[in-house]
Amino acid sequence: MKRRNLLGLLSVIPFAGPALSSTAEPPAEEWSSDVCVIGAGLAGLTAAIAAKTSGSVNACVLEKESLLEGHSTISTGYFSAVRHMPGHDAEYRAAVDSMIADMEKTGKGLGNPELIRILVEHSGAAYDWMTSLGVTWLPDPYEALGGLVPRSYLTSFVNGGYDYIFAVNRRLRELRIPLYFGAEVTRVTPTDSGFLVSGSRLKKKFLVHAKTVILATGGYTGNVALRSKYDPRLTSEITSTANPYGDGLDTATGDGIIFGESLGAELLDMDKILTIPFSGGRLTNYVGADVYLDESGHRFVNEQAPMETISQTVWKLPHHRFWVVTDAASAKGASRSVKLLRGIVKTADSLEEVALGMRVDPKEFLQTMDRYNSYARAHQDPEFGRTLFTQEIKKPPFYYGLERPFVHFCNGGLKIDTHARVIKTDGTPIPGLYAAGEVTGGIHGAGRLGGCSLPDCVVFGRIAGESAAKAL
Repeated sequence: MKRRNLLGLLSVIPFAGPALSSTAEPPAEEWSSDVCVIGAGLAGLTAAIAAKTSGSVNACVLEKESLLEGHSTISTGYFSAVRHMPGHDAEYRAAVDSMIADMEKTGKGLGNPELIRILVEHSGAAYDWMTSLGVTWLPDPYEALGGLVPRSYLTSFVNGGYDYIFAVNRRLRELRIPLYFGAEVTRVTPTDSGFLVSGSRLKKKFLVHAKTVILATGGYTGNVALRSKYDPRLTSEITSTANPYGDGLDTATGDGIIFGESLGAELLDMDKILTIPFSGGRLTNYVGADVYLDESGHRFVNEQAPMETISQTVWKLPHHRFWVVTDAASAKGASRSVKLLRGIVKTADSLEEVALGMRVDPKEFLQTMDRYNSYARAHQDPEFGRTLFTQEIKKPPFYYGLERPFVHFCNGGLKIDTHARVIKTDGTPIPGLYAAGEVTGGIHGAGRLGGCSLPDCVVFGRIAGESAAKAL
């Protein structure tokens, strides 16, 4: 049995309610909850745990899919954090300021400064909280794709976000918080005492009378109509990193954004949708071990640049695609086997063979690689300004493949405040409604700093859960 299937089965808790009647239209199951969390990703599970442990509240989680298979589960797992080590106050403050500056740089100044500071200053506590749940980390931080400096922690190059979801799911079961799979919410309606959350599960309707609701349904990378409304380039031909080959499922369909907007929530930065070259020919998921080449075999960008910068440069290439080359010395991600089996990535015993496979001029290609390796040895790139090189590319076998843009992350979504309350278009909070994770907007601005998605889920998931419990 696959681990992901086991993870889902271990979490199933049956609905409590009246028995099925023999009529054609059975009565809807109804129950009450102090805190109803919609979405069982890292943000949603974190929020439910935080609500439960912040007070004696009755919480539940609704997940429309049959397994825990959201974006957090399949992520590469890079977790940016500024840790406050005893006796190193000055270094901590400098690291906080540096990360804030980098978030403002990648977000082009559009992110909410208050929310950015909260994310950064609470990132170390989020790291510690995940550690307390049993997460074990590799000893040294890495520079995530678009992360600008090495500040992202990782459990392994293979398990990625699965380790985080496993840890929070285990804690959820320890606290006996109900998690209902296959529970597709169709409407969130305000009532005098909170909200009525309605939907269906196993062809049967359910109604949750909730005092507070936390929206944690993720972004809208899987909703082609919604994303292409804000960015016409993102048609169905541009697949997402959650479903790169078009034969799977991207569960992020913007449900929470739709619910929030129907309740009067303000939407921010909906056109700021991040596309990254990651699910094609690239095998590494950190900066420093590969080189990007256009279709003629020449470098065209600083591989260390922010994700949004690389993305926009790729869109300007004639066919929106480029080659990625690495070698045996680099650490490969979990997608290595799949990409090799599908022929997306090919191997070669020499750089000359790589040039033949790429159908580029061998002489010019070898000159390009010679220059690149000389920059790697010197840790200085006079052509594009790259500063991080973890290795030269010279150890066979070599790996090469074509990359293209994939829809990866939605910077836009529901406007929230520092308490994770959802804000209406008139600037006031919607009473009892909270949000966390990729369903929110206004934190990352025009572009997300690499490694900041997962700490965003944990930091604001905890804030949303604690705020909801406090409101009760």
